[in-house]
Amino acid sequence: MADENGIASGGGMKAWQYAVIAGGAILILAVVLLLSHRREEAEVEPGRDTVAVVPEGSRVATLFFADKNAEGLVSETREVAIGREFTEEVERIISALLDGPEYAGVSTIPEGTKILNVFYDSNASILYLDFNARLVAGHPGGSSAEYYTIAAVMKTVSENFPEVKAVQFLVEGLQMDTIGGHIEATAPFPVQEWR
Repeated sequence: MADENGIASGGGMKAWQYAVIAGGAILILAVVLLLSHRREEAEVEPGRDTVAVVPEGSRVATLFFADKNAEGLVSETREVAIGREFTEEVERIISALLDGPEYAGVSTIPEGTKILNVFYDSNASILYLDFNARLVAGHPGGSSAEYYTIAAVMKTVSENFPEVKAVQFLVEGLQMDTIGGHIEATAPFPVQEWR
């Protein structure tokens, strides 16, 4: 027996039931597409490329510290996280040096010294290391202490960055006469002389 729409009555579905199911399916599909589109917009900041961000890696760096008897430098290898740019890598390795030794030697750099900026002139192969004022203000003085402060940085740079030919020490963005009163620091230090 058929109803007025020509659909058999009994166990079959009615036309309005098909319409409700189809409408529900379309509504669910629309909500899924809308939510998916909003999530994609949230993940991409306006004005930024959609290139995937490469995670940072790490490398083994060789750091130098004064030995406990102040008779020379001792090396320590350490795994250091690095950035994507040369200056980031330098900054992180110098920061690891400033953190002090983990197992050998003693730090000759005043506690609280931080690296503020790193600049590299690739044409002249000069690396500029800009430290906070603690490098000078906290330095104990003495020609040996000053020598080992400079030597630890220079040897660390030369071992990890062979492309660097000279290093200019800066404090708060400015050249300084000396770190501890004995070694002139107005010009870049040639790496070759500190190997």
